[in-house]
Amino acid sequence: MSGMHAAPVAAKAHATLVVADLDQLFDEHGIALPGPDSHLVLVMHGHHTLKYHRPAPPSAGGKAAQRGPELFFEGAEHTAIGDNALLRYEVGQPGIPAHQSPLPLPNGLNLTYGQVIALGGDFYGLPERPIADGGTDAERIERFIQAFDSLARLQAAKAEAEQILAVMQEEIRAANQAIKDGRQPHEAYDALGDSLSARWNRITGGGSFASDLFPLGRYLKLAASNWDHFGPWALLAYQAGHAAALQQALKARASGAERDLQLAYAMNAFADHFLTDLFSAGHLRVPRKALADTVTPSDVGSLISRFMHDEDSKYGLAVRNAEGEQWRAYGDKRYFDSVDVANRRQVARAVQRSVDEVFQAFAEGRAPQAKDFSALRLAPDLRAAEQDLVPGNFAALYLQDGKAVLRRKDVNDLNDRNRIGDWWGWSTYLLLKDYKPNKPTGFIDAPATAPVITGWERLEPDGLNWQRGNAVRYAFSITDQLNESYIGPWSGYAELTDQFHPSVQVPADGKQRGRNLFRQFRGGSPELIASLDAKTTLYIDRNA
Repeated sequence: MSGMHAAPVAAKAHATLVVADLDQLFDEHGIALPGPDSHLVLVMHGHHTLKYHRPAPPSAGGKAAQRGPELFFEGAEHTAIGDNALLRYEVGQPGIPAHQSPLPLPNGLNLTYGQVIALGGDFYGLPERPIADGGTDAERIERFIQAFDSLARLQAAKAEAEQILAVMQEEIRAANQAIKDGRQPHEAYDALGDSLSARWNRITGGGSFASDLFPLGRYLKLAASNWDHFGPWALLAYQAGHAAALQQALKARASGAERDLQLAYAMNAFADHFLTDLFSAGHLRVPRKALADTVTPSDVGSLISRFMHDEDSKYGLAVRNAEGEQWRAYGDKRYFDSVDVANRRQVARAVQRSVDEVFQAFAEGRAPQAKDFSALRLAPDLRAAEQDLVPGNFAALYLQDGKAVLRRKDVNDLNDRNRIGDWWGWSTYLLLKDYKPNKPTGFIDAPATAPVITGWERLEPDGLNWQRGNAVRYAFSITDQLNESYIGPWSGYAELTDQFHPSVQVPADGKQRGRNLFRQFRGGSPELIASLDAKTTLYIDRNA
């Protein structure tokens, strides 16, 4: 993961809501409206999912009740990021894994750090008051606190959040099953489509999508004004939330109450939703708000920005940060994929820095200024991403140029760096709705063969996984600087009975490129265990 849309126009309480396919606008019969107070929602055939949906008369494009890519890191991804962090409560004492230290909220909810990250922004907040729209630092902090309180203090949120998380668990189980099967987890998200999103909309006050008439839940309304999750707006939202959490940590120091520090951690988890969005490729360079502001009608501008989000999320972007590190970041639904290992490491480091800064404020009684927030030094450089300053990226579908937005001339050619300014939203949508873009320069196809076990190093079990009754298998990807293929086929599982720690033959790449070797024990998760140069073909797996 959240539609790329302008702010919604509130529907009148007695208005009739009509949902129609966007392509009907081009039909000779058009779309019939039952009355002057009708509220029309346009959706895209074959691409509707709730997070792209946005209601606004006379037209609204985007996510509704069918399948298509999502805009945020998915809930399971957000949860995993946060629950791997370490929370500290006493100076000199080690941190406690966040999943083992639930945070009590004023309304009685007890949530893990990762669960708060997953719920923040996507499910809780004020749709009519985006955090980044605040005119000053103080106003943005105030808006953040109001958004956080909608989860932490409202009594109605207690039962509701528990229902949301129960549905989210289905998402987590599907992703985990894909991992165990050796498949890429984004395949599980694709299979789920919008089914969970429709249920989340109902939980947050919306109606069923079984018919053409349905009320909009908060989940859907938040998706309409979601620029807090993109680029510079996500940066502002995180800075506001982290500042609020630091202020709460100072209060906890003064009171000495552990619950006050736990509240600071919960506030920071809500803020870290926006921090983690800064590591999702589809959120870095999309001129989300500019398209909504400049294309007429604005809903179409928001709608067509989805395609750029999808491209960037799928193929990833080469990024760099303030500490001089470079890596390739992928987007939503790809956090657990084999190609996103480096990005997964970076976002985990950033969240831990964010957490540690809260404890440091508590321990030392002082808080840094927003420009010095340490987690942001690890985040991708937004200016570099927006202005194509990191070599190795394909041509952006849209580029903001002052107040104007330029479009890639040939929308089907990801490598076309020619841009035009005289383009129209509707005609661009017609070009994009069935387009089949080519692969970007540098794209590497997955290998067609699997590694082969050629021998064994030990006859006795050792360690946690090298035990009799277990089994192990291998696969590899091809790498070339920041570009990497998906992993190829897995070898068959080799049973561990009286032989352990194999020698693995990894086929050489015909183009003299490197390879990453992955291992999976039966029932476990695939893990990257070695990066091989172009010439090395034999690897002895002595790792634990």
